Amino acid sequence: MKMSTVVRTTTKLISPFLVTYAVYLMIYGHLSPGGGFQAGVVLAVSVILLITSHGYKKVRKRFKFKEVGMIENISAVFLVSLGLIGFMFGSFFYNFLTKGQFGSVISGGIIPLFNISVGLKVGAAFTFVFYILLRWVESD
Repeated sequence: MKMSTVVRTTTKLISPFLVTYAVYLMIYGHLSPGGGFQAGVVLAVSVILLITSHGYKKVRKRFKFKEVGMIENISAVFLVSLGLIGFMFGSFFYNFLTKGQFGSVISGGIIPLFNISVGLKVGAAFTFVFYILLRWVESD
């Protein structure tokens, strides 16, 4: 089913704002409500919104299946590495970065890095699952 021009144009306008909001949630997740998981869901919604309005095949050309899988894998490796580096400093996910001034972005130590990797992992995973479901629907 093809969506109307209004819906397609609106989703093209909204999706970049959703990505920007997801980045904000990843970076400032330790200072305000939000965090990696919420940011990842918002990130995936921006892609899923484009898929619903423009179609799976058109969006898949821009956000390739292999690239989404690569983002998911790299973020998982980064997340595990963050935990293991902390282990070298004392315990798993130990905060090895210096703490900044309260309320600043770097005041969270490794938490913003953790949120970024979780956000990318969740966003890529949800998009990946949506791709797989759409492939399954197409095969019927």
